Amino acid sequence: MPEVSRRTFVRGSLAAGGGGLLAASLPATAHAAEVTVTDPAGTVTLAADTASGAIRLLDAGGVHRLTLTHFKYSNSARTFGASSVTTNGGTELTVVYVTQDPSVTVRAVAVVGLRKARIRWEVAGAGAAPDQFAIARTTVGATMTYRPVALWNREPGGGIPYETTHGAGYAFDYADTRLLLRLRDSTPGFGDDTWLNAPGVASGGGYVTEAVLVPGLMRPHAAGVIARDIVTPLGVELWADQPFHVWPSGGAKTVNAQVVNSESADREVRLSWTARTWDGAVQSGTAGPVTVSPRTVWNTSFDVVLGGRDIAFVEAEVTDGTATAFTRTNLAVLAPFTYQAGAASRFGVSNYPWLLSGPGPDETAALLKLIGMKWVRTAYAGAPGIPPADLDRHGLLHNVQLGDFDEGMPADPAAWAGSMVDLCVAAGARYYECGNELNLPSPGVSPAAYVDGALRPLRSVMRNRPDATFKVMTCGLAGMDSVWLDGFGAAGGWGEVDVFAYHPGRGNYVADYSPPEPWLEPDGDRLPVFWNFIGSLRKADAARASTPDGRKELWLTEAYASTLPNRWWTDTYRHAAENVLLQLMFARAYDVRCVTWYTLDDGIEQQPREAHPGDIEYHFGLLVRDRSPKPSLLAFATAARFIDQAEYLGRVTFSDPEVKGLLFDTFAVLWTRHDGYVLNNDPARRDPANPDYYRTPEPWLDPWPTKTPVSLPTPAATTTVREVNAIGQETLHTAAGGRVTVTLDGAPRIVVGLELTTTATYPV
Repeated sequence: MPEVSRRTFVRGSLAAGGGGLLAASLPATAHAAEVTVTDPAGTVTLAADTASGAIRLLDAGGVHRLTLTHFKYSNSARTFGASSVTTNGGTELTVVYVTQDPSVTVRAVAVVGLRKARIRWEVAGAGAAPDQFAIARTTVGATMTYRPVALWNREPGGGIPYETTHGAGYAFDYADTRLLLRLRDSTPGFGDDTWLNAPGVASGGGYVTEAVLVPGLMRPHAAGVIARDIVTPLGVELWADQPFHVWPSGGAKTVNAQVVNSESADREVRLSWTARTWDGAVQSGTAGPVTVSPRTVWNTSFDVVLGGRDIAFVEAEVTDGTATAFTRTNLAVLAPFTYQAGAASRFGVSNYPWLLSGPGPDETAALLKLIGMKWVRTAYAGAPGIPPADLDRHGLLHNVQLGDFDEGMPADPAAWAGSMVDLCVAAGARYYECGNELNLPSPGVSPAAYVDGALRPLRSVMRNRPDATFKVMTCGLAGMDSVWLDGFGAAGGWGEVDVFAYHPGRGNYVADYSPPEPWLEPDGDRLPVFWNFIGSLRKADAARASTPDGRKELWLTEAYASTLPNRWWTDTYRHAAENVLLQLMFARAYDVRCVTWYTLDDGIEQQPREAHPGDIEYHFGLLVRDRSPKPSLLAFATAARFIDQAEYLGRVTFSDPEVKGLLFDTFAVLWTRHDGYVLNNDPARRDPANPDYYRTPEPWLDPWPTKTPVSLPTPAATTTVREVNAIGQETLHTAAGGRVTVTLDGAPRIVVGLELTTTATYPV
C-alpha cells in the first residue's frame, strides 16, 4: 500500500497564498464609464469599468451582486486598470489590462447568456505563474461558502455509484437570492477575503482560467450543473432539513429534491426515488411529470419512514425520456444517550471536522457528543475547526498535535520548545502529540534526532513551567513501526513521554486478522499485511508494557475504516460498520486510553466537500461527502455506548476455533470467521483488466454466506436475550431452559443476557 503522510491534513497548509497582496488597498471605483452587455432575456448583465477594468455582475432585476476587480498572475504581481474595454456584439466584451510586469499580458473575454455569464482570462508572458493565478472580488451583502460541483456516476462494469468533482464552486448567499461562481479548480486555503485561487492551464502560447457565474434562487448544486463546462441537461440533489440527516427518533422523514434543467429549452421531467434500509427493505415513489423552464429548477419532496434505530440509503433519478441524472443521500435515526465516562472517555476525533460549509460548530459538537466522542485531537488559537473555548463550552476535551518538523528538527530547539509549551498551555491542552508520522520517508526524522531535538528540549522547558501540566505523546507513528520504535527506545525516548501514540491502519482485512510474520520485505519495505489492526495493536500493547516504567498510556490517534468505492484494498460501507465496531471493542480489550477517529467527514481540509473516487484520503469519514451518515457513524455510536464504563473480562472460547468472542461484564461480542479474514476477495467482483478494481456491493446486501447457529447458556431466570447488530438494531431471542440459540456469521454482534465465562469452552 502506498504510504501517504497526513501531516498536511492535520496541520493545514498556507503554502501558496500570497493572499495579502494589496488586499487592503483595492480601489473603490465609480461606475461613471462602463461598457455593458446583457443576455437577450435580460437575466444577467456584465458591466466593465473602462478605467479600472473591474467587471460587475447585475442580476435580472438590475441589482449589483458581485464585482471582479483585479487578476493576480503571480504571487507578487497583478493587473492595474484597463488599457481598453470593447464589445463584440451585445453579449460579449473584452478587457485588456495594464499589468505590473510588462512581459505579461492579461485580457478577459466575458460572454453573457441565459442566467449565466462566463469570463475567461487569457494570460501570456514569462512572468506568468499559472498555479498562482487568483481573482479579486468584492461582494454586496453576501456570505460565501466553498461548494464544489459534484456529480454521481454509475460504473459501467458494475459496483456502487460514486461521485466525481466537476469544478470548484463558491456560493454567495444574499438575503433574497443566490449566486454561484464556478472555477475549473481552486484551493480555498490559498485565497482570502479578497482573492480566490484560480489556477490556470496551458492554452496556445500562454495560460487561461475561467469563472462561470450563475445568479438565481437555486441551490449551489443546481447552479453548478448549469455552470459546468460539459453540458449536463438535467441535475438533481437531495437533502433534508436536519443536521447530518440524523434524527433522534423514527417516523416519516421529509427528503427535499431540487431538479435543474441546464439547457435553453423546456423539459418535461419525472422524478422517481427509492429508499433501502440495512436489511434491504424498499420504499419508493414518483413525482411529476412537470415542465421545467430553461435554466430553472423544480422543487419537490417525499417522505421516507425510518425505524427507532435505522439507516436508509436513498436514490433519486430524474428523466425526460432522453436524458437522466441521479443522486444519493443517507438518512439515519440515533436516539440521545447519556454517557457516563466523562474525562475517562476513550473516544474522540483526530482531525477537526472540516465542515467549512453545512452544519455549523454547535451542530458539529452535538454530533460528536451524540456518537460518544469526548476528545478532539488538536485545538489551539488560529487553528481551523472549533476553537478551544467553544469546545470547553460544549464539554469536549482537547489536545494539541503539532510539530513543524517537515524540514527536520528545529534550528533553535529551546526557542521552539518554549513556543510549543506556550501554545499548549494557552490552548488548555490535556495532551501534546509531538509531531506526526515522523517514521515515514518524508520528513524521515530519525528517532535519535527526534528525542534530542524535540522531546528533551520540550521536557526541559516543562520542568520550569508549573502551568505545563499536559502529558506528552510520541508522534503518532504511521503503523506499528517496530524498527523506528526500537531506535526510539535506544535513544532514551521512553523517559521523555507519557503516551505511545500510533496509527494502526488496515487494508482489506477484518479487524481481528493477525497475519503471520514477516510483515516487511527483506529490505525493510512494508508488505500489505503490515497494515492490519489487531496484530499491530498486540505489538503496540507489548511495546508500551516493555517500557522502563511499564505504564505508558496507549492512544490510537488515527484509526479509520476507509470506504474508497470499488477498490479491493478498503472496506465496503457494510464492512466498514462491522470493522468500526470490532476495532473499538478490541481497543477497549487492550486498554487503549483513547481512540481518535481519523476524520468525521469524507474529504480533506484543503479541498472540503470535493469528490475523488480514486484517492483514499477523501474516504475516511463517518459521514459521506454531503454530510449524511455512513453506517460507520451508527457503528461508532453503538460501540461507544456499550463500552461506556464497561469492563473487559477476556476471550470466549468455542469448540469451533472459527467462532470468536469477547466477554465484557455486561455483554459479549460474538462472530465467526468461516468466510475468512480477507475482504473484497471474490473473483467474480474483480475486473481482469484492472487488478485494483473491485465491484463494491451495495450496503444493504449481506456479504456473509456462512451462517452458524450457536446454542449459548443464559441465567436460569432469563427469558429474553438481546442481539444488537453493528449499527445498533436490536433483535430479541427467547431463552428456555437456560439456553438460547443465536446465528452467527462474519459480522460482529453484541449479545446481552448470556452467562458466559472466559474459562469454559463452549460447544458448537
